[in-house]
Amino acid sequence: MYFDPHQHDRPTDKFTQSEFNDLIKELQLTKEKSELLGSRLHEKNMLASGVKFSWYNNHEKEFRKYYAQEDQIVFCTDIRNLLHQLGEGQYDPSTWRLFIDSSKRSLKAVSLHNSNVLASIPLAHSTMLSESYKTLK
Repeated sequence: MYFDPHQHDRPTDKFTQSEFNDLIKELQLTKEKSELLGSRLHEKNMLASGVKFSWYNNHEKEFRKYYAQEDQIVFCTDIRNLLHQLGEGQYDPSTWRLFIDSSKRSLKAVSLHNSNVLASIPLAHSTMLSESYKTLK
């Protein structure tokens, strides 16, 4: 029988797509770090055939400048220029309404166009807030 010293360097079970996705969620990795992990695992031949790790698009990069994050909430800082960037022209507050959806675990705020012809615009989002009865400033 021939002994291959490198045989034990090869994983016997490769990560499937669902296992890889679960690992990313459990480690709470960002999009960029998920792609880096996927790339490294792919280099070491530790991913099953067909596993995708660069499924994230970066279409949002051009819109990041209109959003900020403080503590555990992400919010829009410049809706006028955001709408201009989206090609919606001049912002008229009277044609938009605010919709807020919240629960014990999340908060979402979007701006809805009165005619429902235009897509909603995300204004604020958090999935890490906890319920509090403190006075808001």
